[in-house]
Parts: sequence; structure tokens; C-alpha cells
Amino acid sequence: MSFFRDLRIAAYSLLRTPGLAIAVILTLALGIGANAAIFTLVRGVLLKPLVNRDEDRLIYIRQSAPGLRSDNVTFSVPEIQDLRANVKTLTSFGDFSMIGFTMVGLGEPRKVKAGVVSGSYFDVMGLHPVLGRLIGPQDDGRNAAGVVVLTYRFWTTTFEKNPSVIGKAVRLGSFGDRSATVIGVLEPCVPYPEDTEIIANVVTSPHHLSATMVTGRVHRMTELFGRLAPGATLEQSRAELRSVYAAMKKEHADAYPPRADYRIEAKLFRDQITTGARTVLLVLLAASALVFVVACSNVANLILARTVRREGELAVRAALGASTGALRRMLLAESLLLCGAGAVLGVVSAQPLVGVLARYASRFSVRALDFRVDSSLLWVGVGLAIVAAVILAYVPRLPSADSRGPGLSAGSTRTTSNTSRRQRVFAVTQIAASFILLAGASMLITTLIALQRTETGLDMRHVLAINVPSMTYGKTDQQVVDFYKESIRRIDALPGVIQTAFGRVVPWREGDFGPGLQFSADGQVHAAGEDPRAQLRGISPGFFAALGVPIIAGRDFNDLDGKTQDPVVIVSETLARRIFPNQDAINRHVYWTDPVLQFIPGISTAPHRIIGVTADIDDVRRHAPRGSTSRKRFALSDRGLPLFGSSTKYL
Repeated sequence: MSFFRDLRIAAYSLLRTPGLAIAVILTLALGIGANAAIFTLVRGVLLKPLVNRDEDRLIYIRQSAPGLRSDNVTFSVPEIQDLRANVKTLTSFGDFSMIGFTMVGLGEPRKVKAGVVSGSYFDVMGLHPVLGRLIGPQDDGRNAAGVVVLTYRFWTTTFEKNPSVIGKAVRLGSFGDRSATVIGVLEPCVPYPEDTEIIANVVTSPHHLSATMVTGRVHRMTELFGRLAPGATLEQSRAELRSVYAAMKKEHADAYPPRADYRIEAKLFRDQITTGARTVLLVLLAASALVFVVACSNVANLILARTVRREGELAVRAALGASTGALRRMLLAESLLLCGAGAVLGVVSAQPLVGVLARYASRFSVRALDFRVDSSLLWVGVGLAIVAAVILAYVPRLPSADSRGPGLSAGSTRTTSNTSRRQRVFAVTQIAASFILLAGASMLITTLIALQRTETGLDMRHVLAINVPSMTYGKTDQQVVDFYKESIRRIDALPGVIQTAFGRVVPWREGDFGPGLQFSADGQVHAAGEDPRAQLRGISPGFFAALGVPIIAGRDFNDLDGKTQDPVVIVSETLARRIFPNQDAINRHVYWTDPVLQFIPGISTAPHRIIGVTADIDDVRRHAPRGSTSRKRFALSDRGLPLFGSSTKYL
């Protein structure tokens, strides 16, 4: 009961100095809130166990091509079949392909990001449903019924956890339409390799059933996961994967050109999803620890200054018989009240901060996308409050019962050498930590200013991107074209709209599509080992004007392009200089030579006449390495794709 009496006395004492109390509470709230938010995020992304069963046996397998400056070229179906047949240190493989669907049947039509998986995928990943069932081996094969599993986030945000979605029929459109039935909802888990909204079996995608997908070794679009066999280690699996992969490369040498330097690697799934965020989060954690040090040093100086003014009061209490323990307990009660209030305010302010930090961390680890605030935020706040309270309670020097001197007899205050020395220590600590934080903050601000000034070649301030799902089921190509024409006409008519255009890739939202596609041009003779590549973009007339990209030579596309037997193309300035140095690129020809195009319907490999050259643009989500295809683009008109009578692509 005596400690509760000390708390009441402490509350009355603090009420007499509201300015000090508010300053201390706000300072501690900053230090505790920042640390609670960062630590909660670090725990959720780096330390918290995954929901995947036996996560220490789950591995991620990656194929890369350093020679093409691509750290992930994914796998083809024949490659996966070879690995399945020959690798014994893995009991099973799970494959995942990313594809976009137009989904009709659950509310209004919408575009969804989807994963296409085989029946072994969920078992390999060690995941479970929260509703219904997941895709299994019975859902494999051409004669299987189409089935769909909703991700937990999609189910909660779009359908508000409505259980009646199970059993509903939907139509999925992508390279053709297929019907499917919703069979389950996946438990909350890390959305890797992509943050998808639905996951479907292979039969829902006509492209996955095509002969080119099944037999094309260079048609790579599938991520691969595996389960370690009992007794097998990660190192043993790596060694076997490399051995089998070397045999594959030797047997199919044409699919693995030496210049590309194809490689295979494996790592634990947990390491794969956290490696990118580890350094960033640990730096943020160190910075937040410095903020806590600064806050505690600042508050300690305030407490010391208040103790100097209270030396007379403390001396009187000691002279009247108060023990050192009783005085220390009184100071501890005051510190607990201050730190408790600071912790409450800090934890409350930390909750929205955690959301902001999680969105930032999701750039480095997809696990942050699945992050949820839990009780660890509260416990970290309580722990930091107790640490701060103990520090503050033991900072002041207390008078002993036999203390005598001018401070007690004359009622004056004085600063002892010990108190002054402690104040200097805390001041130096505070200044040193603040200097480190300011140095880091100045570098961060400099980087942000540099990023703000970076020239992407695009109008980043006045362009709005809208997803418009393609309603192709039961419609002819011309009806689809007319739908998009009417959509653009109506958007153009809206007040404030200057220009509307169509693009198959939203700049800075979709990632780069691998190392690009091989191409050639008039009069080009490639040296041995040379592998020219560029990126492909599908756009409509007016696309460059809508995004503020100048055409520096020639002209833009128009509605007549693609309706004749003369396919046309627009190229970037860098590509024009590279393939036609010191020459005029207009009316010259370029054409695709990449063997993967045999698996992509609608893209002609016939020569295309260059009608325009645009300024370079950087439209990919990830900054590409120097010398890569990031600034080499094609735009060509191809009558094979039903868009405005033709489709234009920028390369």
C-alpha cells in the first residue's frame, strides 16, 4: 500500500509542475513510440515464425542469368520436369506462375492478379485453408474442373469475410476464357512470390495448357519451391541441384547460351523473403535506439534540473527520517507515472506509424505486406517505459539523513559537483546521439531530393492510371475494340482531362519483364556472343502525349496503323542510336528474333518499319543496372492483337 501512497504523492507533485510533466511525457512518447513501432516491425518481418509448416524444410529455387543482368529468369515446364525426375534430396516441388485475369461472377468485373499452381503447391508450401479447401492433386490434368482459392486479404477487403463466396462460379479471362468454382480461402500468409488476389489451378489458363507452354524449354515464367527430404540438408540439395542443372545445360545447350551464364541457386524460403529487408530494418532499429537514448538523456537532464530545485525538500525529508530507499521509491513513483503516460501516448502514436513503416518495408520484403500489429507493440512499450523509469529514478543524487549544509539551513539551492558531472554526461550523450541522427537524416534528405529530381522521362504529377478489365467473354475482337474506344471517349469528355491513352503496362507499377527480348535490324550483323535485347510495351495512339514523352523524330501512331500490310514501330532514342549510329532511323526496319515469341500469341516477327523516335523513359518499378534494357524500348503496331484495330508496342 505504501507504493500506491507514493504514486498519489507523485501525482500531486507533478501537477505542481505541469510544464515539466508535459515536456517529459512528450519526449518519452517520441522515444518509446518510435522504438515500439520499429521493433514490432522487425519482429513481424525478421523474427516471427512463418505460418508455413516446417519452414526450416521449405526452400526457394531460383534460376538466374547474370550475363543478361537478370537475377531471376524463372523456370520453364520442361526444366521443372527434369528437376523433378532427377533431384532426390527434395521430396516434392511446388510451382507458381503469375498471370492476370479478368474475373466475372463475384460482384462487378475486375482485374485480378492470380497465381496458377499445380496440385502439389499448397502441400509443398505447408499452408492451410481458413474456409473450404485448397487446390490438390485431384485438381491437376486437362480434364479437371477449374477451381479458385481466394487469398485471405482479398477475401476480407473485397468480400468482408463473407463465407457464401464458397461454391460460387466465376469466369476467368486471359488468352481465352474458362469457368471456375471458388473452393476455399487461404490462411493469412506471406504473399510470395507475388501479392496475388486469387490462386487457380492450371486448367483455368488456356496458355498453361498450350503445347508451347508444356514443351518450350525457353518459355520461362514459373517460380519453383521444394521440400527437403528427411535427413537432407540445404547444402546437399544445392549440390545436387547444381549437378542436375549442369547436365540439363549440357543436354540442351541451345537453351542456355554461354554468354547468359545461366545458374541455379537454392535458399531457405524464410531467408529469401527477409534478406532484402534485413539491413534496412536493422538500420531503422539502430536509429530508433538512438532516438530513445536522446529522449532519455533529455528527460534525465530535466529530472536533474528539477532535483536541484528540490534539494531542500529532499534534505528536509531525509532529516525527518526518510530513508534513502523511501526517497528513491518516491522518485521511482514519479518516473513511473511520467514514463507510463509517455508509453501510452507512444504506443497509441506507434500504431499508425507501424502501418507507414510496413508499407515502406514491403518494397524490400513481401512479408511486410502480411504484417499485422499485435500485442508485441504493447509489451515493447511497457518494457521501454520500465527501463526509462528505472534510469530516471536513479539519476538524482539523494541526501543522507545526516546531510547538513547551507542548502538546508538557508533554504537555498545549490548544484553539487556530482550533479553537475551527471548533467554534463547526459548532455554529451544527447549531443552525440543527436549528431549521428542528424547526419543520417541529412543523407536521407539528400537522397530523397535526388530521387525527386530524377528525370524518368514521364509526367509523374498529372497522370492518373486506371485499370479497365477486358470483357472478352462472348464478344468478338471488334466489340472489345469498340469497348475500349468508348471508354476512352467518355474519359476524354470528363472536365480537366487533356489526353487519354491505353497501355498494357502501367509505368512504375509493374516490374521489368525479365532481360528483354532479342531483336535485330536492317543491316545488323551481330558478333559472336552478342545478344541485343529490348523491352516490349503495348500502347495506343496518344500514349506518349498523355505521359508527356516527346517524339523527337518522325510521328506518333494513328488509327490507320495496323490496318495495312505495313507493320510500324516506334523506338527509343537510345535504341535508335545503338542500332543506327550516325544515321536516320526513320523508315528503317527492326524485327524480333527471340525464340520465346513462339509461345506468345499475337506478336509478329515480321520486319516493322520505324515511324518515330521518342525520348528515353524509365518506366520500370525496379531500377535496372547500368547497361541493361531499361532504356531500350520498342513500340510497334501489330494487327494480330485486337486493340483499336491494332496494338502498338513501345520498345
